[in-house]
Amino acid sequence: MQTKVSLIKCENYDFTAVEAAVRRAVALIGDISTLVRPGERILIKPNLLGAKEPDRHITTHPEIVRAIVRMVKNAGATPVVGDSPGGAIKGVERVWEKTGMKQMALEEGIELINFETAGSREIKINHPGVPTIQVSKAVLDCDGIINVPKLKSHGLMIFTGAIKNFYGIIPGLRKATYHKLAPHPDEFGELLAEIYGTVLSKIRCTVIDGIVAMEGNGPSSGDLRRMDLIAASRDGLALDTTLTRLLGFDPMKIDMLHQAARKGLGEFQSSRVEIVGDDITQFHFSGFKFPSNWYIKLVPHFFVNILGKLIWLKPQIQSNQCRNCMLCVESCPVKAIVSTPPGKPVVVLKDCISCLCCHELCPYKAIELKKSMLSKLLIRQ
Repeated sequence: MQTKVSLIKCENYDFTAVEAAVRRAVALIGDISTLVRPGERILIKPNLLGAKEPDRHITTHPEIVRAIVRMVKNAGATPVVGDSPGGAIKGVERVWEKTGMKQMALEEGIELINFETAGSREIKINHPGVPTIQVSKAVLDCDGIINVPKLKSHGLMIFTGAIKNFYGIIPGLRKATYHKLAPHPDEFGELLAEIYGTVLSKIRCTVIDGIVAMEGNGPSSGDLRRMDLIAASRDGLALDTTLTRLLGFDPMKIDMLHQAARKGLGEFQSSRVEIVGDDITQFHFSGFKFPSNWYIKLVPHFFVNILGKLIWLKPQIQSNQCRNCMLCVESCPVKAIVSTPPGKPVVVLKDCISCLCCHELCPYKAIELKKSMLSKLLIRQ
């Protein structure tokens, strides 16, 4: 039996349109009554990268989450919404407020769960550099999970969707620590696959918000791109690989997808995936721009090791854009960004591991990615 991936056209975030599209997307992969049972506690996991307003299209739109909340309620289960946002350093309440989740939760009468204060448990994983991870108890103690990522490009991982969204189950600053322990895309991709594997048995389905997506240097500083898409599947790997193929990129060149396939965490062969729903020609897949540093996958690992000091991509703070919020200083896992009062923060390039956490979290698009001279010569955009 083939794994189903549904693609449904939805042209705006009006709730009537969103609810109809989400219900149809889920119905095509299995009725909600087959995914959720009465009496269960179901965690809805959006992508809440930081304190970003919905109209910036960096985070999962609250109307998508609202539609799923109502579906779960109608199935007789209890929905809760939780995440560990990057912006939680400055207070998770600010993130709930800015992303529209607080208002949605108040209107729907549901609980918002802060993964930082819910506690965590240590889980053993099979990774050469990270033997154990801390996972929020809120994730481990729920009966099931509905994953609700945003469709975006990603500076380090090329693409962020179903699998990447589960990095948010790691509470607080531990996320930065794991970046330090697994800095290379190969290593970090395998870590993401392992994290996904720890909760695979709890995942009921994934619904991706792709009505307005992000391309280029995502996941927060890229260009907005209208896709008019709601996509869903019971299999997150099948969903990610299907979408990246449709967007024109080989999913097996994306480390986390390659590693998830190698570890048997889902279906990745297109011949075993059935695309259902609306015709793919109705969506804006053609010409999608992937991030500027995807080239690292085309450079052999041994070559990177030999010429690592000459081939690099580092963040550079643009003083005219910087507002001195210091989020980059606070989030850097290796303390390679230093505060220089009364001036702007400065990146200490010799200490930078190119994890791009600062680029991901900067709320003002003040961090650009600077290539070394050899990178510019080898790689053409």
